[in-house]
Amino acid sequence: MIEITMPPRGEGLQGPRQSDRVEEQVDELRKDPTRGRWVLVRPKAQHEPEGDCPYCPGAESRTAEIASYRQGSAEANGGGWTVRVVPASDPYFRIERELVREGVGMFDMITPRGAGELILESPRHGDTLASMEPAQIEAVLWMYRDRLVDLKKDSQIRDILISRHHKKPGVPAHHPYSRVTAIPIVFDETRRELREAREYFQYKRRCVYCDMLRQEISAEERVVRLTPSFAVLVPYAARAPLEAWIVPRQHACSFEEALAPETARDLAALFSQLFRTIAKGFADPGYEMVLHTAPNLRSRILQGDWATIRDDYHWHIEVVAQPERANRVGGIFVNEKPPETTAAELRSFWEGRPA
Repeated sequence: MIEITMPPRGEGLQGPRQSDRVEEQVDELRKDPTRGRWVLVRPKAQHEPEGDCPYCPGAESRTAEIASYRQGSAEANGGGWTVRVVPASDPYFRIERELVREGVGMFDMITPRGAGELILESPRHGDTLASMEPAQIEAVLWMYRDRLVDLKKDSQIRDILISRHHKKPGVPAHHPYSRVTAIPIVFDETRRELREAREYFQYKRRCVYCDMLRQEISAEERVVRLTPSFAVLVPYAARAPLEAWIVPRQHACSFEEALAPETARDLAALFSQLFRTIAKGFADPGYEMVLHTAPNLRSRILQGDWATIRDDYHWHIEVVAQPERANRVGGIFVNEKPPETTAAELRSFWEGRPA
C-alpha cells in the first residue's frame, strides 16, 4: 500500500520586483546570457549534527512522509515500510514557493519553486545497490516511477532529476537514498541531450539512441551485458575510466511510461549485477548514477516545444565512477582509459561469471 501526502502547490506566477526583495535573502535561479546556463544563488544553510540516523526505522516521526510502500496495514510515519519518501532536509527547490519569472534588465530570473525529496531505498542503514536483493531494488524503481508521475502532475515543474551518489567525497556515510530534484526549468544537461536527439532525428528521422544500440550490439566490443529488455554498455565517448549506461532496447522517451512488471524485474536484476560487479571488480569506488528521462510534457511553454520528443528521445541510466576525478581541458573530458578496455573488464568481472 502506498501512503501519499503532498503539501499544497502554489499557483501564482507573479511576485515582488527585484528592488522589493530583501538582498540578504537571495534565493533564485539566474540565467547566464553568455552561456545559456542557469545558476542557483542561495545562502549556505547551517546544519546541526543529527546524531542518530533520522531515516532508520524507529525515527519515522522525525520526518514528514510523502509516500511509502508498507507491509500489510502499517500506518504512515510508523514502522513496517520497505521504501519511504521524505523531504530533503535543506532542499534547493521547494514546492510551497510561489513561481516568479522576472526580467531584471537584460537578465532572466526564476524563483526556485520545485521539490527536493529523498527516496529511502531500504530500512537497513548499511545497504547499498551492491548489497540489496533485486526485489528490493525493484521496489525502489517503482517508487522512482511513482514520484515522476506524481510530480509531473504539476505543470509548473518542467524537469525532474533522480540521482544517487555512493561514497561522495566530503559526505559522511548515510542511510541509502536516491535524491529527487524537481525544478521549474529544464536542466542544462537535459536541454543539451534533447537538442542533440532532436537534431539527429530531424536529419535522419531515426532515434540516435536506437541507432547507437544497433551499432554497439553489432560491434560487441563495448557491450557488457544484453538482456531481453536492456543493454549495458560502455559509451563510445566515455567521460571517465569507468562509465556504464543501461539503455532500454525498446524505444520510449520516459521511464515512468515504459516501466512494466517484466522490465522492472529485468532492470532490477541488472542493477544488482552491475553494482555488485563494480564493487567487487573495481574496489567499490564512489559513483554517481543518474536517470535520464523526458521532462514534464505538460509544461510546454512555447508552441511546438518537444514536438517530436516521443520519437527522438530515449530514456536511459548513466553511471560514472568517481566523477569528481574526471579530467577536463577547456570543457573537453580527457579519458585515460579506452572504453573498450573498461567494457572488457566489466565483462570479465561480471557477477555470476566464473573468475
